[in-house]
Amino acid sequence: MSENNRRQAPGAGGCWSRYRAWVAGLDRGARLRYRIIQILAVLAVLILGVTLYLRSWISLPQVPDPPPRPVINTPDGNGSQSALGSVDYEGAELPDVMFSGRREGCYTFLVAGQDVVSGATDTMMLITYDTKAKRISAVSLLRDTMINTSGKGGGQKRLNVVFARNMGDRSLPEKKRIENGMTALKQEVSKLTGIYPDFYVLVEWEAIGRLVDAIDGVYFDVPPGMDYDDPYQDLHIHQAPGYRLLNGQDAMEVIRFRKNNDESVVLYDAGRTQIQRDFLIATLKRCLTPEILLKLPTLTQIFMENVSTDLTVGNILAFAQLAVGMDVDQNVKFSSMPCTVVSYRGASLVVANQKELLELLNDGINPYLDEIGEDDLQLMYRKRGGGFGVTNGTLLDPAVANPPAPEPDPEEPKDPEESEGPENPEDNPDSSDPAGSEENPGTGEPDTPATPGDIGSIDPGDIFPDPSSDIRGETDQSQAAA
Repeated sequence: MSENNRRQAPGAGGCWSRYRAWVAGLDRGARLRYRIIQILAVLAVLILGVTLYLRSWISLPQVPDPPPRPVINTPDGNGSQSALGSVDYEGAELPDVMFSGRREGCYTFLVAGQDVVSGATDTMMLITYDTKAKRISAVSLLRDTMINTSGKGGGQKRLNVVFARNMGDRSLPEKKRIENGMTALKQEVSKLTGIYPDFYVLVEWEAIGRLVDAIDGVYFDVPPGMDYDDPYQDLHIHQAPGYRLLNGQDAMEVIRFRKNNDESVVLYDAGRTQIQRDFLIATLKRCLTPEILLKLPTLTQIFMENVSTDLTVGNILAFAQLAVGMDVDQNVKFSSMPCTVVSYRGASLVVANQKELLELLNDGINPYLDEIGEDDLQLMYRKRGGGFGVTNGTLLDPAVANPPAPEPDPEEPKDPEESEGPENPEDNPDSSDPAGSEENPGTGEPDTPATPGDIGSIDPGDIFPDPSSDIRGETDQSQAAA
């Protein structure tokens, strides 16, 4: 032992001895109070440490930067950034409004529910959460929305096949395949809405049933006519109508219902998504009650076990904390994309109504500083003489511009898993419009309008159409499979 250590040892030992002697000299009551103070001090240190850890873990995510614009070579040799350029460049076709800046505290999410049979994303919602105003605004993107793609078949031009068609080779890790598919879907959604979603959430519908059971059920007004049997899928839906408490199994049947056995009740895309929106609102309202917030760890575990997302558990808990006290009736608004029903090669599709869509997007969904305008959207639309065009872009399948040949009996479209193959990644060259003059999107030929309103009462015309309606023959066979 060094000389310094030998000098310090008696002093250190003396302090410890004096401390022990002091404690021993305390009477019983004073000694008990002292021990309690010691325990409380240790607990305070532990709580402080846990609090600091949770604050660093439970935190809002950073809004991702938009993909950079491509550099365009100018005549003087100096590069300049532009939204134009090679369409092969990721981000080249992103809407200009993205670069106007963000409203503080606004986050956007693309939520998709994947069909267990086809792999298609048959439920899609674009959600904006304004954490400052405690407001949630969302728009349902109908699965049958017609997109600008090189896919030839009518079924291949649906929005709901983008995810599965762009996942990549099956040899890739599943996480990478999901990222590929959701990135492609986010880019397609940005063309449709002018908003490139910040984050994605891919939901397995089984999670809804587990969530409903975990919160002891959800009260919901079930529409009449839910009697359906599909032995092939071992799917049996039999739900009594009326306002009542649904358990997890009931909830799964209600949100998967498409039509009843005798087809006297048929839910088209707009009607089915209307029911899903209303049910999600009822579930959210239940989840924000004080007694359910105590179950947040359990709900988070169910969520993470049944979703694929680029959010962390800490991000989700942070958003949940900010939602406490939210007035669901006043500050949560779910709407459906205003659209018109059209037909292409025997497939029933919808095209967005541009004017109404812009009004909806700029009423709470738009997270950017500038308003979303016509130039920020790439929408398919029906032309006056037949055929289709696209706003602010070039048709990737020039054949759709031509008026279709008369079809005596439109064929029923195949299920997505039967008709959709890998998407051709090669863009078709620019082509002129062979069908003559174009018209404003959302006008022209008297197609069937489909503009379901916001949450609230369901328009029977959207959900229970006349069985003799001419669009019955165009309805996707996959609607028979839940």
